[in-house]
Amino acid sequence: MKVTITSTHVDEKPWNKGDRSGVIRTQEVMFETARMRNTGRLDLGKDPPHPVGEYTCDLDDNFQINNFGDPSLARRLRLQPVAAAPRKAA
Repeated sequence: MKVTITSTHVDEKPWNKGDRSGVIRTQEVMFETARMRNTGRLDLGKDPPHPVGEYTCDLDDNFQINNFGDPSLARRLRLQPVAAAPRKAA
């Protein structure tokens, strides 16, 4: 799956539940396959935002079974940067 990051902006959403609290940090991205193209969010946790660019996401590598026995993708997707094409000398 192709993942395109167009901005390093991080959305932060604070949460509170009882005596616990935290911040959900996400980065908006474009997900693309042969059958669909749509915007979505990547969960960053405490990690820095991904640099702007194109990445690939191996779905087999990020597949898991959740706590309810259902198929899902990993909460934090492992992305591989796409190497830039070498420039030809003019």
